[in-house]
Amino acid sequence: MQIIPVIDIRNGVAVRAVAGERGRYKPVSSRLTDSIEPAEVLHALRQEFHCDTCYVADLDAIERGSRNRCTLAEMARTGVRLIVDAGVVSPEDVHELQDCGASQIVLASESLPRIDQLRAFVELFGSKSLVFSVDLKHGQLRAADPQYSSTNPEELLARIVEAGIEQIIVLDLAAVGTGTGIPTLSLCQQAKSCWPHLRIISGGGVYSRACILQAQAAELDGLLIASALHDGRLTADDLAAVRSVGARDNMR
Repeated sequence: MQIIPVIDIRNGVAVRAVAGERGRYKPVSSRLTDSIEPAEVLHALRQEFHCDTCYVADLDAIERGSRNRCTLAEMARTGVRLIVDAGVVSPEDVHELQDCGASQIVLASESLPRIDQLRAFVELFGSKSLVFSVDLKHGQLRAADPQYSSTNPEELLARIVEAGIEQIIVLDLAAVGTGTGIPTLSLCQQAKSCWPHLRIISGGGVYSRACILQAQAAELDGLLIASALHDGRLTADDLAAVRSVGARDNMR
Protein backbone atom coordinates (compact mmCIF):
# COMPACT_ATOMS: atom_id res chain seq x y z
CA MET A 1 0.00 0.00 0.00
CA GLN A 2 1.30 3.41 -0.99
CA ILE A 3 1.38 6.20 1.58
CA ILE A 4 0.40 9.47 -0.13
CA PRO A 5 0.84 12.78 1.72
CA VAL A 6 -1.83 15.41 1.12
CA ILE A 7 -1.46 19.15 0.64
CA ASP A 8 -4.56 21.34 0.54
CA ILE A 9 -4.14 24.80 -0.99
CA ARG A 10 -6.42 27.69 -0.13
CA ASN A 11 -5.73 31.35 -0.85
CA GLY A 12 -2.43 30.20 -2.30
CA VAL A 13 -1.00 28.63 0.86
CA ALA A 14 -0.99 25.16 2.41
CA VAL A 15 -3.81 24.73 4.91
CA ARG A 16 -4.95 22.12 7.38
CA ALA A 17 -8.22 20.54 6.33
CA VAL A 18 -10.66 19.66 9.10
CA ALA A 19 -14.01 17.91 8.61
CA GLY A 20 -14.61 19.42 5.17
CA GLU A 21 -15.43 22.85 6.65
CA ARG A 22 -13.35 24.66 4.03
CA GLY A 23 -14.21 28.17 5.12
CA ARG A 24 -12.56 27.45 8.46
CA TYR A 25 -9.30 25.96 7.19
CA LYS A 26 -6.20 27.69 8.59
CA PRO A 27 -2.60 27.76 7.34
CA VAL A 28 -0.86 24.49 8.12
CA SER A 29 1.25 24.26 11.26
CA SER A 30 3.88 21.57 10.85
CA ARG A 31 6.71 20.13 12.89
CA LEU A 32 8.51 19.60 9.57
CA THR A 33 8.74 23.20 8.38
CA ASP A 34 7.83 26.75 9.37
CA SER A 35 6.77 27.52 5.81
CA ILE A 36 3.19 27.53 4.54
CA GLU A 37 4.28 27.71 0.90
CA PRO A 38 2.96 24.50 -0.74
CA ALA A 39 6.23 23.68 -2.55
CA GLU A 40 8.22 24.09 0.67
CA VAL A 41 5.77 21.91 2.59
CA LEU A 42 6.05 19.28 -0.14
CA HIS A 43 9.85 19.42 0.01
CA ALA A 44 9.73 18.90 3.80
CA LEU A 45 7.37 15.92 3.45
CA ARG A 46 9.62 14.37 0.82
CA GLN A 47 12.72 14.84 2.97
CA GLU A 48 11.12 13.29 6.04
CA PHE A 49 9.01 10.50 4.55
CA HIS A 50 10.72 9.77 1.20
CA CYS A 51 7.40 10.05 -0.60
CA ASP A 52 7.34 9.97 -4.39
CA THR A 53 3.68 10.98 -4.81
CA CYS A 54 1.52 13.70 -3.30
CA TYR A 55 -2.21 14.40 -3.54
CA VAL A 56 -2.94 18.09 -4.00
CA ALA A 57 -6.38 19.64 -3.51
CA ASP A 58 -6.47 23.11 -5.04
CA LEU A 59 -9.41 24.49 -3.07
CA ASP A 60 -9.23 27.86 -4.82
CA ALA A 61 -9.93 26.02 -8.07
CA ILE A 62 -12.57 23.71 -6.58
CA GLU A 63 -14.47 26.57 -4.91
CA ARG A 64 -13.94 29.48 -7.32
CA GLY A 65 -12.36 28.12 -10.50
CA SER A 66 -9.14 30.04 -9.75
CA ARG A 67 -6.25 27.61 -10.17
CA ASN A 68 -2.89 28.03 -8.49
CA ARG A 69 -1.02 27.33 -11.73
CA CYS A 70 2.37 28.73 -10.71
CA THR A 71 2.22 26.99 -7.33
CA LEU A 72 1.35 23.65 -8.92
CA ALA A 73 4.20 24.06 -11.42
CA GLU A 74 6.61 24.84 -8.59
CA MET A 75 5.46 21.76 -6.71
CA ALA A 76 5.91 19.61 -9.82
CA ARG A 77 9.50 20.81 -10.13
CA THR A 78 10.33 19.02 -6.85
CA GLY A 79 10.15 15.74 -8.79
CA VAL A 80 7.28 14.39 -6.69
CA ARG A 81 4.40 13.00 -8.76
CA LEU A 82 1.29 15.10 -8.22
CA ILE A 83 -2.27 13.77 -8.16
CA VAL A 84 -4.21 17.01 -8.53
CA ASP A 85 -7.84 17.76 -7.73
CA ALA A 86 -8.54 21.23 -9.11
CA GLY A 87 -12.26 21.21 -9.84
CA VAL A 88 -12.04 19.79 -13.37
CA VAL A 89 -15.17 20.29 -15.45
CA SER A 90 -13.80 20.02 -19.00
CA PRO A 91 -11.00 18.45 -21.07
CA GLU A 92 -9.40 21.89 -21.31
CA ASP A 93 -8.98 21.85 -17.53
CA VAL A 94 -7.11 18.54 -17.78
CA HIS A 95 -4.77 19.95 -20.44
CA GLU A 96 -4.08 22.98 -18.26
CA LEU A 97 -3.19 20.87 -15.23
CA GLN A 98 -0.95 18.62 -17.32
CA ASP A 99 0.84 21.73 -18.55
CA CYS A 100 1.42 22.64 -14.89
CA GLY A 101 3.15 19.28 -14.39
CA ALA A 102 0.40 17.19 -12.78
CA SER A 103 1.03 13.46 -13.23
CA GLN A 104 -2.58 12.41 -12.65
CA ILE A 105 -5.75 14.48 -12.78
CA VAL A 106 -8.68 13.98 -10.44
CA LEU A 107 -12.20 13.98 -11.81
CA ALA A 108 -14.31 14.56 -8.72
CA SER A 109 -17.96 13.75 -8.16
CA GLU A 110 -18.43 17.08 -6.36
CA SER A 111 -17.12 19.01 -9.41
CA LEU A 112 -17.85 17.10 -12.63
CA PRO A 113 -21.19 18.39 -13.95
CA ARG A 114 -22.00 15.30 -16.01
CA ILE A 115 -20.92 11.79 -15.12
CA ASP A 116 -21.72 10.67 -18.65
CA GLN A 117 -18.67 12.69 -19.76
CA LEU A 118 -16.35 10.17 -18.12
CA ARG A 119 -15.92 7.85 -21.10
CA ALA A 120 -14.92 10.81 -23.28
CA PHE A 121 -12.27 11.81 -20.71
CA VAL A 122 -10.90 8.27 -20.67
CA GLU A 123 -10.78 8.14 -24.47
CA LEU A 124 -8.98 11.50 -24.64
CA PHE A 125 -6.45 11.06 -21.84
CA GLY A 126 -6.27 7.34 -21.07
CA SER A 127 -7.22 5.67 -17.81
CA LYS A 128 -3.71 5.83 -16.31
CA SER A 129 -3.68 9.63 -16.24
CA LEU A 130 -7.07 9.95 -14.53
CA VAL A 131 -8.36 9.27 -11.02
CA PHE A 132 -12.03 9.55 -10.13
CA SER A 133 -12.86 10.83 -6.65
CA VAL A 134 -16.02 9.57 -4.98
CA ASP A 135 -16.67 12.47 -2.61
CA LEU A 136 -18.72 11.85 0.51
CA LYS A 137 -19.69 13.79 3.60
CA HIS A 138 -21.02 11.85 6.56
CA GLY A 139 -21.46 8.93 4.17
CA GLN A 140 -23.65 10.88 1.74
CA LEU A 141 -22.51 11.27 -1.86
CA ARG A 142 -21.59 14.77 -3.00
CA ALA A 143 -22.30 14.99 -6.72
CA ALA A 144 -22.45 18.00 -9.04
CA ASP A 145 -24.38 15.92 -11.56
CA PRO A 146 -28.04 16.19 -10.48
CA GLN A 147 -28.71 12.71 -11.84
CA TYR A 148 -26.47 11.30 -9.11
CA SER A 149 -27.09 13.77 -6.28
CA SER A 150 -29.53 11.41 -4.55
CA THR A 151 -27.97 8.08 -5.53
CA ASN A 152 -25.75 5.89 -3.38
CA PRO A 153 -21.96 5.55 -3.77
CA GLU A 154 -22.22 1.94 -4.95
CA GLU A 155 -24.33 2.94 -7.97
CA LEU A 156 -21.85 5.66 -8.89
CA LEU A 157 -18.93 3.24 -8.59
CA ALA A 158 -20.58 0.86 -11.05
CA ARG A 159 -21.09 3.72 -13.49
CA ILE A 160 -17.52 4.99 -13.37
CA VAL A 161 -16.04 1.50 -13.77
CA GLU A 162 -18.30 0.99 -16.77
CA ALA A 163 -16.87 4.23 -18.23
CA GLY A 164 -13.34 2.81 -18.10
CA ILE A 165 -12.01 4.41 -14.91
CA GLU A 166 -9.42 2.17 -13.24
CA GLN A 167 -8.28 4.34 -10.33
CA ILE A 168 -10.49 5.87 -7.66
CA ILE A 169 -10.29 7.85 -4.45
CA VAL A 170 -13.02 7.31 -1.86
CA LEU A 171 -12.97 10.12 0.66
CA ASP A 172 -15.40 11.22 3.35
CA LEU A 173 -14.66 14.90 3.92
CA ALA A 174 -16.27 14.84 7.35
CA ALA A 175 -13.44 12.61 8.62
CA VAL A 176 -10.55 14.61 7.18
CA GLY A 177 -8.22 15.99 9.86
CA THR A 178 -10.29 14.62 12.73
CA GLY A 179 -8.11 11.66 13.74
CA THR A 180 -11.19 9.52 14.28
CA GLY A 181 -10.37 6.70 11.86
CA ILE A 182 -11.19 5.96 8.23
CA PRO A 183 -14.96 5.60 7.72
CA THR A 184 -14.76 4.42 4.10
CA LEU A 185 -12.99 1.07 4.55
CA SER A 186 -16.14 -1.03 4.22
CA LEU A 187 -17.13 0.68 0.96
CA CYS A 188 -13.58 0.27 -0.35
CA GLN A 189 -13.54 -3.44 0.50
CA GLN A 190 -16.88 -3.87 -1.24
CA ALA A 191 -15.55 -2.12 -4.35
CA LYS A 192 -12.39 -4.23 -4.36
CA SER A 193 -14.47 -7.37 -4.12
CA CYS A 194 -16.59 -6.35 -7.10
CA TRP A 195 -13.74 -4.99 -9.23
CA PRO A 196 -10.39 -6.54 -8.19
CA HIS A 197 -8.54 -4.64 -10.94
CA LEU A 198 -9.60 -1.28 -9.50
CA ARG A 199 -6.86 0.75 -7.81
CA ILE A 200 -8.45 2.21 -4.67
CA ILE A 201 -7.14 5.07 -2.54
CA SER A 202 -8.82 6.36 0.60
CA GLY A 203 -8.01 8.35 3.72
CA GLY A 204 -9.47 10.84 6.11
CA GLY A 205 -9.15 10.39 9.86
CA VAL A 206 -5.82 8.51 9.86
CA TYR A 207 -4.24 8.84 13.30
CA SER A 208 -1.81 5.98 14.05
CA ARG A 209 0.20 3.03 12.78
CA ALA A 210 -2.71 0.76 13.70
CA CYS A 211 -4.95 2.84 11.47
CA ILE A 212 -2.59 2.27 8.53
CA LEU A 213 -2.55 -1.45 9.21
CA GLN A 214 -6.37 -1.47 9.13
CA ALA A 215 -6.21 0.17 5.71
CA GLN A 216 -3.74 -2.48 4.53
CA ALA A 217 -6.04 -5.22 5.80
CA ALA A 218 -8.86 -3.63 3.79
CA GLU A 219 -6.64 -4.05 0.69
CA LEU A 220 -6.34 -0.37 -0.12
CA ASP A 221 -3.76 0.43 -2.79
CA GLY A 222 -3.07 3.89 -1.41
CA LEU A 223 -3.72 5.89 1.74
CA LEU A 224 -4.00 9.69 1.94
CA ILE A 225 -2.54 11.25 5.10
CA ALA A 226 -2.00 14.88 6.11
CA SER A 227 -2.46 16.03 9.73
CA ALA A 228 -0.88 12.97 11.38
CA LEU A 229 2.35 13.55 9.42
CA HIS A 230 2.58 17.20 10.40
CA ASP A 231 1.79 16.86 14.11
CA GLY A 232 3.96 13.79 14.74
CA ARG A 233 1.31 11.15 15.40
CA LEU A 234 2.94 9.27 12.53
CA THR A 235 6.70 9.27 12.02
CA ALA A 236 9.08 8.09 9.35
CA ASP A 237 9.76 5.02 11.51
CA ASP A 238 6.04 4.23 11.62
CA LEU A 239 5.78 4.35 7.84
CA ALA A 240 8.95 2.27 7.43
CA ALA A 241 7.54 -0.36 9.79
CA VAL A 242 4.28 -0.53 7.87
CA ARG A 243 6.11 -0.80 4.55
CA SER A 244 8.16 -3.65 6.02
CA VAL A 245 5.01 -5.50 7.04
CA GLY A 246 3.60 -5.05 3.54
CA ALA A 247 6.79 -6.31 1.93
CA ARG A 248 6.76 -9.46 4.07
CA ASP A 249 3.09 -10.09 3.24
CA ASN A 250 3.84 -9.79 -0.48
CA MET A 251 6.53 -12.47 -0.19
CA ARG A 252 4.18 -15.04 1.27
